[in-house]
Amino acid sequence: MKKISYTIKLKTYFTMLILFIGDILSYYLALFSAYFTRDFLDVFVHIPFHFSLFYLVTEYFWIPAILVIVITSKGLYSLRKPFWHEVRRILFAVFITFLFVFTIVSLGKLSEYISRLFLILLFSYTLLYLIIIRFTLKSKILNKRAFAESLVVVGAANHIDKICNNLYMENGLCFYIKGIVLTNREEYTGKYKMLGYFDDLEDIIIKNRIASAFIIIDDTNRQIDSMLNKIQLNVNKLLIKYDSQGVGFSNTEAVQLLKSNLNYIQVNNNFKYLLNNIVKRFYDIILSIILLPLLLIIFFIIALFIKLTSKGPVFYGHNRVGRYGKTIKVLKFRSMYQDADVRLKEILENNIEAKKEWETYYKLKDDPRVTPIGKFLRKTSLDELPQIFNVIKGDMSFVGPRPVIQDEIDKYYKELASYYYMVRPGITGLWQISGRNDIDYDTRVAKDSWYVLNWSVWLDIVILFKTPGAVLQKKGAY
Repeated sequence: MKKISYTIKLKTYFTMLILFIGDILSYYLALFSAYFTRDFLDVFVHIPFHFSLFYLVTEYFWIPAILVIVITSKGLYSLRKPFWHEVRRILFAVFITFLFVFTIVSLGKLSEYISRLFLILLFSYTLLYLIIIRFTLKSKILNKRAFAESLVVVGAANHIDKICNNLYMENGLCFYIKGIVLTNREEYTGKYKMLGYFDDLEDIIIKNRIASAFIIIDDTNRQIDSMLNKIQLNVNKLLIKYDSQGVGFSNTEAVQLLKSNLNYIQVNNNFKYLLNNIVKRFYDIILSIILLPLLLIIFFIIALFIKLTSKGPVFYGHNRVGRYGKTIKVLKFRSMYQDADVRLKEILENNIEAKKEWETYYKLKDDPRVTPIGKFLRKTSLDELPQIFNVIKGDMSFVGPRPVIQDEIDKYYKELASYYYMVRPGITGLWQISGRNDIDYDTRVAKDSWYVLNWSVWLDIVILFKTPGAVLQKKGAY
């Protein structure tokens, strides 16, 4: 075994230094923002803020020290994971730091020397700036070849390019692919540099000064298992893609039995725990209470336009399959003419392409049944806003698989229907943020199943945050 090269170590330390500087910059930007915000709030808060900026910088230098220690303990200087994984750790690190500082201020009776409101503002801004600056550093600077960690991808020739492309799509990982190593002797015609074959992997890693290895394990190369320990000794990180065959790896824990040296992966089904279902229902209710007053004005305006542009009711309720297979009536703003069913029948009888499109997506891109205002509502997904009442009633959730009819369950979900039945349908979900009607139904079913297998509160938060962007892009919306 040879040691990891000095060049790799130097690049790693330099990356950590850049992130450290970014974190310190984030804290002091937050300090200045919190100071001026608190000073501005003197107009509304009748407790004068009499601390100087110089005093806050010099006397409380230990706060950023605690922040850096906590960030380090969460592995955020060496972490190479997608952006949303990192955000979760940043959120936790800032919260723990806030608790530490608040405890020190309370027990040390320092409340007379620093404002509690200022501390709340400070850590709110810190979270914001940490996320923005870290994302900017990783996506614009540290993912460039001069700073990124070299990676070799090991797998079979037939699908290795797809894996490489997927890795590059997550630019926050900060890897650059130096080349590929094949586990079979098939001909490779892809765009990445071929470094050799698996038998020579250890020498390839050392010769090319490769920092990390991404191993694709499938049924054709199980012999890799016996080599993993040897590879691990020569790289900073060993990333393993395992053919999970439907296992939700987001909810897994690595377990080691020290007495027997047995290692195994424990896969948790989060939806089987009552507490998780209560938590999901709780935040659905809280979010509904927050959003409903804001939506009522929008509801009134949309209802007025619907009434002025076409005959018929404002709302349309259609039967869909809900949790446990129960039939639910899902609400929408009416976006079609009243004789929509007659028009659909005529279209499918006279237009072969439209019939094929309907059978594939259960939607038509240029649908003559849709009213002019209905086209706008569908493009912007505003037609689905009334489903907040379904959420309040308990028939739906904010995040989940989109509600479907029984024919779709029987035709497309088939043996995967049990995943759909396990959860409440959602107003938004993975399908909406992944291209909506531009993806085929098999992919939609796969995404619904993946969501159930990998569900967590954090996953729901990520989907909710991504939804407005997907709606504004209008990708696949019709």
